[in-house]
Amino acid sequence: MRTVDVSLKPITLRLAKAYGRISLKKETVKKIREGTVPKGDVLSACKVAGLMAVKRTGELLPFCHPIPLEHAELDVKLGEDRLEVFSLVLGTSKTGYEMEALTAVSVALLTVYDMCKGLDDSMVIEEIKLLEKSGGKSQWGKPLKGKKVLINSEEFRELIKEYVLKLEGDVVEGGDFDLLISTQREDMEEFSGLSAVINSHLFSVLPTELREGARVGRRDGYTVVQLQPSEKLIRAFFEGFGSLLGNW
Repeated sequence: MRTVDVSLKPITLRLAKAYGRISLKKETVKKIREGTVPKGDVLSACKVAGLMAVKRTGELLPFCHPIPLEHAELDVKLGEDRLEVFSLVLGTSKTGYEMEALTAVSVALLTVYDMCKGLDDSMVIEEIKLLEKSGGKSQWGKPLKGKKVLINSEEFRELIKEYVLKLEGDVVEGGDFDLLISTQREDMEEFSGLSAVINSHLFSVLPTELREGARVGRRDGYTVVQLQPSEKLIRAFFEGFGSLLGNW
């Protein structure tokens, strides 16, 4: 058993939203609305419990990374025979925040169940689901499917080819191509801002390895990626930015 290795991933702004619902007797809903449940204010308590759960998600779930939390909120809606919970969690990290959002909803609903179980033996937690997540490669990533890729590297050709094939790219030996990946010095119109961001990330994960780093640009209508001839750096580049190649 192991957690997912996120050490080489870039830090991005990430967001997740989740939803949950518990069915209740109408009499129970009435007591919640009037604030006459013996254990106290159900609506306030479930909100607080959900927010507390967000902060403890990494401790509750064994394969979930502890990650920094920058914003969380819970909204509770009371219907005729149900209580609904909506969560939103936001932060900058290498992974997350869907489990935090789902945990918030789950614990909020369990709090409702705990506070009302003496009044209502018909309660059912009917649904818990993720509504939205953004910020990870599932949002901005784009495979190389349909893209022809030329590799200019003798020593690291097989390593680069392995990553290109994982990204669904077509490796070509010559002729027309859409993307050149090279470990040699290449002339290009460099995207200096993008290169700077990439190298900043590469330095953060490989401070003693970085020398030339990576350069990204355009030449004669195709994209050029020049990588420092280093196995560690090439792996760090593809793990962190490989999913972006289809967008350049």
